Amino acid sequence: MCTNLKVRRIVLSLIPLLLFVLFGFVARGGVTLRPYPSEDFSNDTAYLVLEVAGKNTVKIQYKERLTVVKLIGIGASITTQPNLSVNLLDKNLDPLMRGLLLGEFVYLRFDANKIDTDGQLWAYLYRAPDGLFINLELIRQGYNRVDTKFLLQHRDLFEYYEKRALIAGKGRWHRAIKTDIRRPKDYEKNNTDQIVYITRAKTKYHRDGCRLLVSRKPMKLVEVKKNNYKPCLLCNPAR
Repeated sequence: MCTNLKVRRIVLSLIPLLLFVLFGFVARGGVTLRPYPSEDFSNDTAYLVLEVAGKNTVKIQYKERLTVVKLIGIGASITTQPNLSVNLLDKNLDPLMRGLLLGEFVYLRFDANKIDTDGQLWAYLYRAPDGLFINLELIRQGYNRVDTKFLLQHRDLFEYYEKRALIAGKGRWHRAIKTDIRRPKDYEKNNTDQIVYITRAKTKYHRDGCRLLVSRKPMKLVEVKKNNYKPCLLCNPAR
């Protein structure tokens, strides 16, 4: 019995990623993923990261002085405690960011707005010597949301990998999604006029916010019952 339950959990955890591949990323018999940008750092200076100071902030030795650098595209940390203040969240440093950057050397690349109105330096960070795109890696691993402020050059790429991380439940998205999907009071009433959602597969119906909703079409609960749709086991919609 215990073994069957474990197998079931594993299968359910793989469903979002499989659906994402089937509906959004299958091309010519394989999966087409957007590549990371290719940069030539052969003539660049690498700068030492002295401190990871916040969710999107590092201190580096830049041009012979200690400089605070903001990471372009890195927004709020993904959390299961949405009521925490922004300042408190900023102080809770992600272990991934510390592991990727602290004590490492980085190359810098800039977008159109290198310095904001407050004189703050904004940059894309690439780790030396392997060239890992740190800003994008934090999004791809599911530890931060995308912030489009100053994000011009790579906006589509960041949003693409944010969506992949969300649907696959990577990093902190896994716990955040499980926490966010709660049964509202109106679901307990099983009101047949309430709206649920179906996908292209047309076999199950879901609540709004379910991570299995790769595609979505609204439908009344009474209609999905007439069409013999089954409730999603992950988001547990009204019956």
